[in-house]
Amino acid sequence: MNVDKVGRVGGYGYEPKKTPNTSKTENQGPVDTISISDAAKKIASEAKLQSEVKQIAKQIVSAPPEEDRSEKIKAVKERLKNGDYDNLSTEVLDKISDQIVSSFLGQQ
Repeated sequence: MNVDKVGRVGGYGYEPKKTPNTSKTENQGPVDTISISDAAKKIASEAKLQSEVKQIAKQIVSAPPEEDRSEKIKAVKERLKNGDYDNLSTEVLDKISDQIVSSFLGQQ
């Protein structure tokens, strides 16, 4: 017994189906379009603003609380009334003026 060649079923190999090429110049039919109403745009912008407000509110809530300086202010006012700041040395005055200048220039 002698077997020369063994082929596939039907005697041919696999050949993929060829699809006809369609040119882009052919009429493709109606084109779908979409339009968004002004009311929908307004609602979307309001929703965006609300989310930004919520984000800012979260930042404010999560920020550390500012310290209450009312007690310090009361103490300084009392010292001013008592005359504790009337005769300051030049060193203290220089330091105070430097702090004032740096606060105005935004260096603090």
